Amino acid sequence: MMNPDFYSRVADEFGGYTSGGLRTDVFPDGDPEAAFDELARGVGGPHVRLVDVGCADGRSLLRIAPAFGSVLGVDMSEAMLEAAERRRAESGPAGVRFERRDASRTGLPEGEADVLTSRRGPLFPGEFLRVLRSGGHLIYMGIGERDARVLKETFGRGQLYGRWDGRPVMDEVVEELTEAGFTVVLEKTFRTVEFYHSPVELDTFLRQVPIFEDYDTVADQAAFERYVASAGSGRGIRLDRHWFVVQGRRAA
Repeated sequence: MMNPDFYSRVADEFGGYTSGGLRTDVFPDGDPEAAFDELARGVGGPHVRLVDVGCADGRSLLRIAPAFGSVLGVDMSEAMLEAAERRRAESGPAGVRFERRDASRTGLPEGEADVLTSRRGPLFPGEFLRVLRSGGHLIYMGIGERDARVLKETFGRGQLYGRWDGRPVMDEVVEELTEAGFTVVLEKTFRTVEFYHSPVELDTFLRQVPIFEDYDTVADQAAFERYVASAGSGRGIRLDRHWFVVQGRRAA
């Protein structure tokens, strides 16, 4: 489950969900964010209604919003929604709204959305199917079981800790969607390598993302220094990421 308190703390401290830290990214399988955006824009249109679940500070949603006729971002964190509203007021297109709603029971009318998106957010296939109209599209980005494995092994904990040798998370998501009534039309994994320019940049990053929701610069200093010593190189401090994107469609 996503913890809204974690995201509210991040929004209060950093002004949004920045995933910050100076780094250089390498995309052996392509950029997952760009791939997600392309898929979303591909099913957009001037009369298409988009609902984004787990919108956080809205930065990713606002990037694709011009491709849609109406856009609603929902999240449980009030602080993140406030950050999203600030972004929308500064540079967002017209027709974008942000609301506090529980992804498991949104309260939205049945068939309210033509497209539903979620990036590393909660997955509730039954509710998502209900909110989508017949023939509507779901585009979901998830966190793979091998994400930041070496980092988590060094710390002895973390998101999806110990799952790396088990069944792929993407396969579980595909099964859940299929059982709920979606037809899965695309599934793709992405490996990304991030090189952080300094220990300070990596520390900043870890304070902003839920790899460890309880990460503490002081309490985790020993594990952090072990990781930096083992993962550092001339290119920076390496962190291997693992994402996947699944697209499903509700039967017409």
